[in-house]
Amino acid sequence: MNNIDIKNIIRGKTIPLTILMILACSLLSADMTVIIPSLFFIGIIMGIMKNAPMNETVLTSIISFIIGSILAFIVSLITIYYTEGGLFAIALIQYSSIYIIYYVFIGVIGSMLGFHIKNELKSSRG
Repeated sequence: MNNIDIKNIIRGKTIPLTILMILACSLLSADMTVIIPSLFFIGIIMGIMKNAPMNETVLTSIISFIIGSILAFIVSLITIYYTEGGLFAIALIQYSSIYIIYYVFIGVIGSMLGFHIKNELKSSRG
């Protein structure tokens, strides 16, 4: 079994790029039907970008999507508080933990698919 190298997980630009893509996705799309496929696609891109074994890719995607989802939630909370008011912000806080877990799950599934796509592309080249 492979040992997990924490330095390899944190090293590189995969985590910051994934977080930036999540923030851009959450800021540019206000519709729930667009966010889920976008996060899945971001996960696929992250799985292709990360040049590591499967377990390190999954851990990297978990870290990236947790941080990115929390930051996107904070930005959304501030925006809703100043545009809609405190009651809407409280409502956002009440259902946000479920969505953060859901977003992380979608991102991890996407990164696993991206990992397998990357391996298939490598094996087809020779």
